[in-house]
Amino acid sequence: MQLKDLGEYRLVARICEKLERTFGIDKRVIVGLGDDTAVLDINGTKLVLTIDTQLEDAHFRRRWMPPFELGWKSVAVSVSDVVAMGGKPIAALLGIGLTGEEPVAFVDEFYEGAIALCQSTGILLLGGDTVRSPLGLMFSSVVIGIVEGEPIRRSGAQIGDSIVVTGFVGEASAGFWLLEQDVDFMSSPLLQHCIKRFRQPEPKVNAVQVLRSFPVHAAIDISDGLVIDAQRIANASKVQILLDLTKLPLSDALKEAAKVTGRDPISLALTGGEDYELLLSVPVSVLTEFCQALKAIDITAHPIGEVGAHHDEGQVLGKHDNGTVSLLHGGFQHF
Repeated sequence: MQLKDLGEYRLVARICEKLERTFGIDKRVIVGLGDDTAVLDINGTKLVLTIDTQLEDAHFRRRWMPPFELGWKSVAVSVSDVVAMGGKPIAALLGIGLTGEEPVAFVDEFYEGAIALCQSTGILLLGGDTVRSPLGLMFSSVVIGIVEGEPIRRSGAQIGDSIVVTGFVGEASAGFWLLEQDVDFMSSPLLQHCIKRFRQPEPKVNAVQVLRSFPVHAAIDISDGLVIDAQRIANASKVQILLDLTKLPLSDALKEAAKVTGRDPISLALTGGEDYELLLSVPVSVLTEFCQALKAIDITAHPIGEVGAHHDEGQVLGKHDNGTVSLLHGGFQHF
């Protein structure tokens, strides 16, 4: 069997099972495998650790991804994972793979972008590793943070919870298709907005204090698509999640970009990914106050569904505008 036959989800599960058997019994491990980050208890301090990789022609193309934005995004995606656990990001390390044919200015601009992201989120960039990568560009970021109290896991969603998403979903994916189809976006502020959402995602670092102030039961950042990331919460929590498709936050920018690229805006919102918004499972009793607290720090929050019955394997359903309900699937996977 080849990896493309196994699929990313089953590959990760296979690796997790092997590592869990070996290291899962260590008392220092609070959160090990199968979540946005790992969490370790080191002498009473809960360290949050995560790693992400950006690979040329898998995540971006050199012809339309400037080095400044590459540096920014390479760190931002890992910072977002720490935030989703309710953690405060502290420091980052960057591994970079270069072909050797890049101008020196390319590396300078890349690090300017990475530094800008770190400064905007209040974290330290402490170095990393540099290697030759003859087949294309590759960037890996490790971000370390701390979490006070219990980390917010994917596995805590409870029956009756509201499902809340921050911001607007689908814009980043729309930006990807604008770039991939070489659409002229310079004359349209709406299209430019989607491009920026893809190139320079903004981790919701300022949301951490709000997340810690409310009984948020489960959380994940949306990297691979709303549906597949909701599925990860459903799987970990063993519940059924019902998304009301009439309540999806679809922005004017998304609708314009979808029209230009010939894409369906709802499909982009559900399966596009790269938004790095937060998907949260919150008790109904605090929903209004929770959304207001996020709004007070300029983060919009949209209730888009609910946690339904127990489901051993996890399930995500969509309620359509005609009242029918269907099983939802789709999102980015590497294999």
